Amino acid sequence: MITVAAGQRAALVWEASAALDDPMVTIVPTAGGNPVVGPTADGLGVDGTTYTFVWQVPAGADQGSYTAVLDGTSGGDPVEVESEVFVTSLPVYLSLADLKESVHITDTDRDAALARALAAASRSIDLTTGRRFWLDAEASARVINPRGRITRDDDGEHLLIDDLGAVDDLVVEIGRGSSWTDITASVEAEPTDALAKLRPITSLLRVGGSWPSGGGQRVRVAERWGWPQYPDQVVQASGILAMRLFKRKDSPEGVLGSAEWGVIRLSRNDPDVYGLIQPFILPGFG
Repeated sequence: MITVAAGQRAALVWEASAALDDPMVTIVPTAGGNPVVGPTADGLGVDGTTYTFVWQVPAGADQGSYTAVLDGTSGGDPVEVESEVFVTSLPVYLSLADLKESVHITDTDRDAALARALAAASRSIDLTTGRRFWLDAEASARVINPRGRITRDDDGEHLLIDDLGAVDDLVVEIGRGSSWTDITASVEAEPTDALAKLRPITSLLRVGGSWPSGGGQRVRVAERWGWPQYPDQVVQASGILAMRLFKRKDSPEGVLGSAEWGVIRLSRNDPDVYGLIQPFILPGFG
């Protein structure tokens, strides 16, 4: 099973037993319903008996399992190959395939439950840290009230902002309502080496000037928000927490039975998960 967030692309691969005549792709909700893709041959790649298709999952796609079907004929006989896709509303920090490999799960019977656990683990980490670690696919503008967000030192005034994962198309404006002035040229993103270290920009330095501090003035910042790459600690923590959530069904009232260890009680919080994400928790969260 492939796990993909709504709004992202899922690269599908099928291996057929023989070359197919008139191959077509259809994607339908696994639980039933009308196709969300196809039947279509548009975009279908063919290399011998290997077939590929990139599904651009709509941003508003419902979370859940989808079945991607490749069908055609071989020697006049119908051939059908299926692949499963689990769509989450937001990105997850560890792929389903990597999670299964880490715990030596080879069957597909539990894929949907594991995918739900990964999604829940990722969102739990977001809520605990007060931030999220994926990078937006496109730039968007956020209007910031600078009050309480300005710090001063020998370099000048720094405006604290949400995590920003890119600066190639950064636009910074000051104003309000429909009246804005572009000041991008007089702004420096900080820390200056953040993106090189795969960390986000967290403040903007106003060079030779000051940030508005009254009169209803605001700052509008446009770029791609988030982190340039998932931190390794967050990836590891999401896997640990996902397996804990997945196994919760086997531990009613917080008690887990094991043939090897007998009956043990699970602690309320996992110290390994907290230790991994603790450095990323924003003040006032966690």
